Amino acid sequence: MELLGVAEKTVKRCEEVGFDEAEAYVQRRKNVEIVLERGEIQSERIKTRQGLGIRLIKDKKVGFAHTSVLKEETVDKLCKEALGLVNASISNPEWISLPTKKCCYRKPSGIYDEDIEVLGSGDFLSLVIEACDAVEEVDKRVHIDDGKLVASTFEVAIANSHGISLRERGTAISFFLVCIARENGSASSFAYEYDISRTLKGFSPGRVGELAAKKALASLNPKSIESFEGEVLLSPDVAAEILFTPVINSINADNVQRGRSVWADRINWEVASSNLSLIDDGLLPNGINSFPFDAEGVPSQRTLIIDKGVLKAFIYDSYTANKEGVESTGNASRSDYSTPPSVSISNLIVEEGRGKFEDLIQDVERGIVINRFSGNVNPQSGDFSGLAKQASYIENGEVKFPLKETMISGNSFTALKNIIDIGEEKRATFTGVYTPPILIKDLKIVSKH
Repeated sequence: MELLGVAEKTVKRCEEVGFDEAEAYVQRRKNVEIVLERGEIQSERIKTRQGLGIRLIKDKKVGFAHTSVLKEETVDKLCKEALGLVNASISNPEWISLPTKKCCYRKPSGIYDEDIEVLGSGDFLSLVIEACDAVEEVDKRVHIDDGKLVASTFEVAIANSHGISLRERGTAISFFLVCIARENGSASSFAYEYDISRTLKGFSPGRVGELAAKKALASLNPKSIESFEGEVLLSPDVAAEILFTPVINSINADNVQRGRSVWADRINWEVASSNLSLIDDGLLPNGINSFPFDAEGVPSQRTLIIDKGVLKAFIYDSYTANKEGVESTGNASRSDYSTPPSVSISNLIVEEGRGKFEDLIQDVERGIVINRFSGNVNPQSGDFSGLAKQASYIENGEVKFPLKETMISGNSFTALKNIIDIGEEKRATFTGVYTPPILIKDLKIVSKH
C-alpha cells in the first residue's frame, strides 16, 4: 500500500467527519537482526512494523489515535471514534495550529542505501563472521559474550490539513559487540564497542571486533588507587551520557516552557567552557537522525545551540514554537507511529577541538580515562554518580594500569564549565550525539578497595 496515499486519504476523511485540523503520520519499518549469545551466532530474525498515527483538533481540543491496520474501513472507524474522544476532552487555549506547508525541503545525502535494503542472509552472516574473526585475530584470550547486527529499512509519509504532503525513505545498519578477556583464572571487565551507519560504505564489523578485543585486553589485571579529585578523559560514549543528557533536557523548548530547564532564562549566557560549540543538524550528511523533514513535516535545519560556551538557542517543534511566536527548528520527533510528536534533538554535534585521543592523554598530569559509565545522570539537575568501567589510571601523560571498579560523581553543568580540551575525532553515538573525547577537570574519583 502506498503510504502517502494513505496519509492524504486519512486527512481528508477526518476533515469530513468534522475535525478542524488533522494530521496523518504513516510508517513502515523492516528490521533484520542477527544475535550473538555466548559467542554463538543465532538464527536470523526479521521484524516488520507498520501503522498510522493521527493527530486531530477540534475547537482547540487535541486528540491522538493510532492503528496498525492500514485499511480504509479501519481508518474511517478510527476517525469517528477519535471524534467522540476529542469532543469529550478539555480545550487547550495554547493550541495555535498544525504546521503549514513550507516551500523548501533539502534531502541530506547518505540517508538511504539500496545496498542495505538488498542484503541477504549470507551477507548478514558474513558481516558477523568478519567481527568474530577480528576478535580471534587480536588475541585468543578474548571471548565474545554477546552482540547484535541490525539492518533497517523504513519509509515515512506525513500529510495534514494545511497542505503538507511528504514521503521519504531511509536505511540504517548497526552492530555492537561485548567481549571479555580471561587470563590465569581472572577476567577483564566487559568491553563494549559498536558501529552505526546510514549506509554500508564505511560500516565495519571487523573494526568493532578489533576494538572490543583490545579494550577487553586493556582491562586485565586492574589495580586500585587512592581516592582523589583530578582530571577525567571521557570517551565519546561517556561524554554523550554524562555531559549531554542534561544539555538535551535543558535545550528542549517544552522543558523550558514548563520550568524544567536550568537554562530557561539564559540565552546569551555563558553556560560552558569557551572550548565548547554545539550544533543540532538534521541535515547532516549520513547523519544517524538526518531526514528532509521532522516528525510533523517541518523542514529539517541546522541550529547553533552553544557558540564558544555561550547559549544561543533552544530547539522547538511547532507547538512550542507557536506558544512563543517563533519558528519551529524542525525538532519534532516520534519513536514510531503510535506516539504523538514531541521535541527532541536530531544530530547534536560537538565541534572538534585539537588532538587525537592519545594527545589528550599526554596532557593529563593525574587522572583517569573512562570508556564506559554505569550509573545515574539526572537530566534536570545534572547530578551524576556511578561506576567508571573500562577505566585506566593516568599519570604524567601516560596510561599506567587499568582500574578496579572506581566511582565518579559530579554535576554535568559544572563539568561543562570545567572542560579543559576537546579531541578532534568525533563519533556518532546511539543517543544521537556526535562528540569527540572530552577532557574535564576537578572530578571526584573514589576507588572501591
